[in-house]
Amino acid sequence: MGDEEYVMIDLDDISRHIDIPSNAPYTLSGLDTFNPVMVIDGKMKLAGEYIETIGTCLAFSDNKAKLHKILKFRLAAALDNEDGETKTSNL
Repeated sequence: MGDEEYVMIDLDDISRHIDIPSNAPYTLSGLDTFNPVMVIDGKMKLAGEYIETIGTCLAFSDNKAKLHKILKFRLAAALDNEDGETKTSNL
């Protein structure tokens, strides 16, 4: 088992335009690519992009964790190229 890495999911740009229920089911895929994908409620496809943090962000729960990256999402169409395919790259 390797080291764990915690990532904060940023949906601020999306929530300004679309109402996302707090209990909506979601799936994440491609977390090992430059542009991970999140599908919310099986209907809404979002494309993500990792943003390195400056310093360390802290997340508090029963166990303390440090965040090293923020995963910022936007509508998948915003990352589509001219051919209509979403850009992905392996790390």
